[in-house]
Amino acid sequence: MKQQSMKSRIIKVVTSQSFILFVFIILVAIVTNFINPKFLTRSTINSILGQAAGLGLISAGATVLVISGHFDISTGRMVGLSMCSMALMMNAGIHPVIASIAGVAICIICSLFNGIVSIAFNAPSFVVTLATQNIFYSIALLITNGYMQTLYGKYRTLASAKLFGVIPLIYIILFLGFVCIFVLLKYTRTGREVYAIGTNQRCAYISGININFSKLKFFLISGVLVGVASMLMLSRISAAQATTGYGMETEAIGAVVIGGSSINGGKGGVVGTFFGVILLSMISTAINMLHINAFYEYMVYGAVILLALGITALRNYTVARKNG
Repeated sequence: MKQQSMKSRIIKVVTSQSFILFVFIILVAIVTNFINPKFLTRSTINSILGQAAGLGLISAGATVLVISGHFDISTGRMVGLSMCSMALMMNAGIHPVIASIAGVAICIICSLFNGIVSIAFNAPSFVVTLATQNIFYSIALLITNGYMQTLYGKYRTLASAKLFGVIPLIYIILFLGFVCIFVLLKYTRTGREVYAIGTNQRCAYISGININFSKLKFFLISGVLVGVASMLMLSRISAAQATTGYGMETEAIGAVVIGGSSINGGKGGVVGTFFGVILLSMISTAINMLHINAFYEYMVYGAVILLALGITALRNYTVARKNG
């Protein structure tokens, strides 16, 4: 009986989306390194993880929203607004810590605004954020007059600091973000609310869940992570403009889908999202190092997302046949 139970657990792990992604990441790394031996070097791995830091935190927040049945396609514009605001404040002489807090607060306010409007108008969050992303973009353009804001190395601490002189702080923040969301989804009441609302909102309401308050919590969580991601990105590139972050929302949702979360809500997890983020960052770096035309990058992204959807559909069909 124990052997059968162990066997079923192994089969469950091996057939999970996270494991499939992990294997795919290893294969991509081996093949790319075979063609270009510089791929599996410390500098390249640092580049991949550094690139994954901002996208990863945004994707972790997007995981909560997607599982609960919501989408926020304004996060890329939030990043641009937050980064421009922080850069302007620091260039005006405001202390970086205060500017950072303000940057995170801006993302929280924007995200909560999305949630409040969605609830007030009883409108899909996708449609609401389709509108608000233009508002956030316009504000960023107005406060910068369309010009790039450069910090000239004033805000490099987050990107350059290392724990014990070895582990980059930016990686620790990335992993902590994913760990926090993993714990939240798996072991907290809020996590149970995420899955319950995403599975069946009416049943969740009948069971005593305050739907509107829970939705605001989900958007709040996403806003915090987008704000921290904005800090990390500004520290890495030391410059910002209104267009910074554009397109990251689709990459984040793509990473969530690649990770196995259902776009219909109710299913998924942040572990798969983490591997999805690493895979997208690795593909981007691999295309660059193999001197492939950069125009193919988004084509590959799209193909990977479609492949992930196909794997998820096949798994759901297999489970349905087994249970039916």
